[in-house]
Amino acid sequence: MGMVLWGNLSWHPAAEAWRQVAPTAPAPESIEVLHRENGTGTYRLVGVGTGGTPIIARRSGITKAVILRTLYSKILSRLPISAPRYCAFRAEPPGFAWVFLEECGGGRP
Repeated sequence: MGMVLWGNLSWHPAAEAWRQVAPTAPAPESIEVLHRENGTGTYRLVGVGTGGTPIIARRSGITKAVILRTLYSKILSRLPISAPRYCAFRAEPPGFAWVFLEECGGGRP
């Protein structure tokens, strides 16, 4: 497990990006840093999804983010398997984007 952030998290880039695509969602109770490197990162936003479900926020280069969006929204969603549910996509200059996934069954994507 990575670092866990608490308190007023509105300053965090993952929380800010989520607020842009889900403006009525509550602020995160906490943010778990799952991975961070060279401008990319994966974060678990606790309490922001439907019914308080955690949302996984993945910031990647735009090409990888588009591939992830296609994988989760068009391919995995049609298979009879348990997979994180695609929620949203947000492009972010310069050359990055966020993919938001609803965590399934307590696991990590």
